[in-house]
Amino acid sequence: MLIPDCWYAVLESREVIAGKPLGVRRLGEDLVFWRDGQGRLSVLKDRCPHRSSQLSLGKIVAGRLQCPFHGFEYDGDGACQLIPANGRAAHVPRVFQCRVYPTQEAHGFVWVWHGRPRDEYPPVPWFGGLEDFAHATTSKEWDVDMSRAIEGLLDVSHLPFVHARTIGRNGRTLVNGPYTTLEDDTIRVWVTNQPDEGLPAARPTQLPPPDKPPSLEFRFPNAWMLRIADRFRIVNVVAPVEEGRCVNYLRSYFKTSLPAALVRLVGRLGNFYNLRILAEDYVVIRSQSPRVGDLDIGEHFIPADRPIAVYLQHRRDLIEAAASLAAESANEAP
Repeated sequence: MLIPDCWYAVLESREVIAGKPLGVRRLGEDLVFWRDGQGRLSVLKDRCPHRSSQLSLGKIVAGRLQCPFHGFEYDGDGACQLIPANGRAAHVPRVFQCRVYPTQEAHGFVWVWHGRPRDEYPPVPWFGGLEDFAHATTSKEWDVDMSRAIEGLLDVSHLPFVHARTIGRNGRTLVNGPYTTLEDDTIRVWVTNQPDEGLPAARPTQLPPPDKPPSLEFRFPNAWMLRIADRFRIVNVVAPVEEGRCVNYLRSYFKTSLPAALVRLVGRLGNFYNLRILAEDYVVIRSQSPRVGDLDIGEHFIPADRPIAVYLQHRRDLIEAAASLAAESANEAP
């Protein structure tokens, strides 16, 4: 189950090209993304209210989305503005209204609101300090549930085994802590793994408060960042397609004075390596059963799993809080 009442990053802005509707499945829905004549982005349910054809098979005509079946034209708010068979002067019944999804563009992503409409929406969840960084993106679709993909990103003890030939080849099997905090819908993790020298791992309560930025950050509902160095970050946005499927939007962020052509080359090389890491994760994460992660599915945690447990508990808390608010609103409705 997705956390309601959240902004989800679901696509990169550059994927939605002016003049061409884009139909994709996200948030368990078939959606059409398109831009009007001024470049304004709209997201509608990919279904014409007339005869249920896919609007994404249509085209943009005079800044409107035209259905491919009978030429009905819809504006960015999902309202039908023309039924050709009835004539341009005819009144359009309000029943021909497409479902429209609140959306905005920020940080190079398209964000879609999943939940009840609001008069005012919160800001999109993103990471501070990336404004001066260049970045390069790659993506990979997985037949893996978003919850399991995020668990893998927060798993700090699998590196020496899943990534023994790449980022885990230093053999740091002992996990101290990890020191983990949850504040403002953000999980922060300080990783202090080391080789096993015969001493037990330190528990989180035995670790001093950190005096440096966290190694990992996760912003609910679906954005993760790894701090490699002061001038290098990895960001992964896990876009939910439907239960059991997601798309990883993997970005390399780096602060550099290199020429633009070299920046692009460095980014491509970095993402080639990132995809190799992702492929190592995929083999194991895809094997997990049940397919959807949760707290009460028969799995048993160790101290090193604290970030995963915090994620699953807060995810459940947010889902239950949203359900409670929805129930209160329904009871108050006349």
